[in-house]
Amino acid sequence: MATLKQLKTFIAVAEYKKMSEAAKRLYISQPTVSQIISDLENEYQTRLFERFPKELKITPSGLLLLESAREIAASHEHLEQSMKHANSLRPLRIGATLTVGNTLMGTLAEQLSLQSPDIDVKVFVDNTQTIEHRMIHNELDIALVEGIIVHQEIMTEPVLEDTLCIICGKGHPFAGRRSIAIEELRHQNFIIWEKGNGTREIFENIMLHSHIPFTTKWECSSRCGIVDAVRHNLGLGVLSWRCAAEYEEKGDIFICPVENVSMKRYFYLCHNHCHPVTSQMQEFTELVKKIK
Repeated sequence: MATLKQLKTFIAVAEYKKMSEAAKRLYISQPTVSQIISDLENEYQTRLFERFPKELKITPSGLLLLESAREIAASHEHLEQSMKHANSLRPLRIGATLTVGNTLMGTLAEQLSLQSPDIDVKVFVDNTQTIEHRMIHNELDIALVEGIIVHQEIMTEPVLEDTLCIICGKGHPFAGRRSIAIEELRHQNFIIWEKGNGTREIFENIMLHSHIPFTTKWECSSRCGIVDAVRHNLGLGVLSWRCAAEYEEKGDIFICPVENVSMKRYFYLCHNHCHPVTSQMQEFTELVKKIK
């Protein structure tokens, strides 16, 4: 019977496709990882990975084990969290992407704490890619994200509509205009979010679909950094309207509506399908769905 340590090691190898990388992430030696995979293959009398020079490829038998391994790991993590708080509060670990964290999560956490004081809320804010990684590894119970989730293990539900907008500084030629054509964005300099960010991914898809090349001048993990660079006329920015509106009201930037191009997107509630849906997750979901 496989141990929990063996299953967690196997999950890491399946995700990173290299034993060396899995060993690095788990803080154990590569020979230990290799031995664990070998022991599992001997235990179940089947090949779990095909070995190639640059990476490992999981086999059909490996995929079968992976599904069960993730369910077992999720159940164990849920048990750990439940027992730690058996005589006290209901724990809830919420993930939020940067736009959500900057505009909505404070209000949501406050309202949840007021209506259900027995819920112990912990919030983790990062880009979509990192939030997704933490959900796969059962480090979060639920998340509200703005980007595209790629892992099929993560269940997603669109809950809030949002709009991206192009912003510019007072000295930019677009400043004060009622609208711009998407062709005018060709070869413009942009200050955009770092890779892995949902807003960046959606914007890049819009530009790619419209066949509009642009120059990434700055990459930033902070909306304040993006706004400051735009305010100094160092390029255009891309933000959620929820983020940009307050800066436009103060006169720091201008929002530039793009003609005949939909920049709408959704925020998604997500959770790992292996993770049991708790009462606190349900309460958070209901709260999010009340927001306009």
